[in-house]
Amino acid sequence: MAKTSDGKAVMEVAGRPAFELNPVALSIWTKLTAGHSLREISSQIAAEFGAPEGVTARDVQRFVKQLKDHLLVYDDN
Repeated sequence: MAKTSDGKAVMEVAGRPAFELNPVALSIWTKLTAGHSLREISSQIAAEFGAPEGVTARDVQRFVKQLKDHLLVYDDN
């Protein structure tokens, strides 16, 4: 991942820039790729960014849905 001048990360797919990730999205992505559950990620994001866990749970769900919609992640089910 490359970084922009304002600190955002640029996620590349097949070597081409695909998404610009803010710090929260980058943290979620990092935790997903490390194998953490969505519940664990929501809790960790709440602690990391000082946000209510209800808010972070929605943010995590929304971001993961976007990743699924773009076929970047999938469920093992």
